[in-house]
Amino acid sequence: MDILEAMQQRKSARAYLAKAVSRRDIEEILACASFAPSAINLQPWEFIITYGEEKDRLVRRLLKARSEKMVKCGPGTEKPLPEKISRRAAEAMAVMEPEISTLGLTFNQFIEEGSCSFYGAPVAIIVAIDKLFPVVRYLDIGLAVSYLLLAAQAKGLSTCPIGLITAYKEDIARVLNISEEKEILLGISLGYADESSPANAFRTRRVDLQEIVTWYE
Repeated sequence: MDILEAMQQRKSARAYLAKAVSRRDIEEILACASFAPSAINLQPWEFIITYGEEKDRLVRRLLKARSEKMVKCGPGTEKPLPEKISRRAAEAMAVMEPEISTLGLTFNQFIEEGSCSFYGAPVAIIVAIDKLFPVVRYLDIGLAVSYLLLAAQAKGLSTCPIGLITAYKEDIARVLNISEEKEILLGISLGYADESSPANAFRTRRVDLQEIVTWYE
């Protein structure tokens, strides 16, 4: 699979098969992520990998934390979104909700509980950065994560980046013994997608280029 094909075919998976991912595949995917560019070659990304009983222990802690804090999914902005942005979210929900409803779950319940359980994926990846770095270095993390997602796609594996779990970063740090000097930025589910699940039966649309591109000629 070439890089353009991987970009076009990849989508987030929210249901996974109970099929293990080999240590070798995980390491090769992470090696690809490490090829991402970064300012002054700082390579500030850190990946914490968990699977098996340790992942299950983390999931139990996150689901308990959710039941106590009930953090809602959303864009995380303080001000209302511009109309054209909120329209994109509404269109995505219109595509997702009919499939999710067949699972007997509300949209929010599916996303919030699914995020805390990494949607049942066999591997959970926590992405972190040292707190000494400024926020602008998060751009480097985004590049490395993009490489990781595409490398997984090229290997026939599926992923889902999960931002909601950062609401429970203290719980994650406690379970995985992550230093308080590290900032937890993202979770990623990794595994083989269950293509028979309604949770994977949709694809969200991307906006036309004229909506996101400005030309000066």
